Amino acid sequence: MKYKRQHILPIFTFIALIIIIAVQVNMLLQAASLEEKKFNRDVYKALNEAREAIEKRASSCSDMQNYLCGKPCKEKVMQQKISEIDSILHAHLETYNIDLDYTFAITDSTISPENPTFFKNKCYLKNLNGLLVDEGIQLRLQFPGQNQFILSQLKGSFLLAFISVLFVLISFIVTFGMYRKERMMAQHTSDFINNMVHEFQTPLSNIHLATNLIKKRKPEDKKIAEYLEIIKNENLKLEKNVDEILKVSSPDNGPLNFKPVDVHEVIQSTVLDFEPRIENAGGKIDLDFNARLHTFKADANHLKLIFGNLIDNAIKYSDKPPHIVISTTNGKSNIEIKVKDNGTGIDKNDLNLIFEKYYRVSTGDIHNVKGFGLGLTFVKKMVEKYDGKIGVTSTKEVGTVFSISLPLEHEADKNTAG
Repeated sequence: MKYKRQHILPIFTFIALIIIIAVQVNMLLQAASLEEKKFNRDVYKALNEAREAIEKRASSCSDMQNYLCGKPCKEKVMQQKISEIDSILHAHLETYNIDLDYTFAITDSTISPENPTFFKNKCYLKNLNGLLVDEGIQLRLQFPGQNQFILSQLKGSFLLAFISVLFVLISFIVTFGMYRKERMMAQHTSDFINNMVHEFQTPLSNIHLATNLIKKRKPEDKKIAEYLEIIKNENLKLEKNVDEILKVSSPDNGPLNFKPVDVHEVIQSTVLDFEPRIENAGGKIDLDFNARLHTFKADANHLKLIFGNLIDNAIKYSDKPPHIVISTTNGKSNIEIKVKDNGTGIDKNDLNLIFEKYYRVSTGDIHNVKGFGLGLTFVKKMVEKYDGKIGVTSTKEVGTVFSISLPLEHEADKNTAG
């Protein structure tokens, strides 16, 4: 599921890119359509004015009447009239800044014009009825370079849109390539960590075994016994660190067989494990159980690790005797657990990052608090495994409160009153 979720963003980004390209193309087509309408409007205005000018010439010149009506006339006269009409059309087209090559003809209106398309030049018609003795005569005008002219008006917008889309497309391809490369590197890193940690487990187990065997012989030298105790303690720390890395770096192994667990009992058991450390630090842990329903299906070890990590952090990040309060309440269909401490607190800039892998809150001295920065990552991962939520609030030099909400799967008779 996690692998699929990680692919949702690139897929939706690609879809968004296609939509952007479609919108850009649509906008360009609309702009071209508007430009064509403006061009058509200007041409018809020029034709109207040209018609009036031709009317004046036809009313005062019989040769113009004969030519326009298609009556026989001398070749020289015909060329003169063609040139005269051409001059009239050119002058009125220039008035509307239409400086394009054109062709014109005087035809019979019974000839139906072709249906124009965006990529085919339009034929402009103007009836000359009322100007001539004969009816049904029309002036037909065409611009061979009309489409090129309209596109030239959109050249700037087209280039800008094309460059923008091309830039976004190239950026997406490069970013997606980097994303795939980073995923591959992350996978290789995860594989390396898993292999490395598994390799550590065998020598650690051997050290632990050898230490126990030596201790069973009861060495007479007290220093040797002391050294063995140090080796054993340090070995336990290494084993704990190895387990912590494995918990976070290992992929989920599918659904587990959860059993009914009493959260209060798990918290009490976890607190008992930390009592020697708390007493040694001069602190205390108070329990404030107010949840009436506190049994649900879970893995008790998971819950102990969750609460253990939070208590461990509360002790480590404290510059005074730690005072930890663990409280429980019931929500609508869940149990709310809060772990409050009086530690050094967390800066606002760090709050959104504390659940990230390997991230550690700065304490001013990097060696002051030991660890890999994996504890809270594991806590969040486990809480989410139970479809729960975890949040944190903190004030510098006052303390931190971790709030966990876990949905209850319970039976009334298996829960005890708080």
